[in-house]
Amino acid sequence: MKHLLAAAVTLSILAAPAMAAPYGQHPDYSPRPGQSQGHPGHGNWNQGAVKPPAPKPQYTYGGKRYDAYRGPAWKAPKGYNARHKWKRGEKLPKIYRDRVYVIDYRAYRLKAPPRGYQWVRVDRDIYLASMQNGLVSQIVLNFFY
Repeated sequence: MKHLLAAAVTLSILAAPAMAAPYGQHPDYSPRPGQSQGHPGHGNWNQGAVKPPAPKPQYTYGGKRYDAYRGPAWKAPKGYNARHKWKRGEKLPKIYRDRVYVIDYRAYRLKAPPRGYQWVRVDRDIYLASMQNGLVSQIVLNFFY
């Protein structure tokens, strides 16, 4: 029993330096291809570094760039493609002119629409469209993310 206990203590003493070695310097450690040997200041060693936040998506409106808004989930009307992009001069289907898709321009600091027009959300984009016939007059791409 004494010999078994002595062997366990000896092994734990011998294994302690290997277990206390910094990351990347462990005797059994083999770096992946293209990775440094784990020394600070060399190569890909960034143990403990904090990842910078991803940049916010942006949109362009009135010639200026702004951070996009994080919008609520959006769902296309039944029978319509959620990813369809309309162009200026095309007509937005009547269902998109329903108040469910109309957004409040004041809440998003947009210019007030002319009489008879509304800002309408379609997926991540917004369109300035006539409420009478759906004619698209202005588009802001990637307004929401």
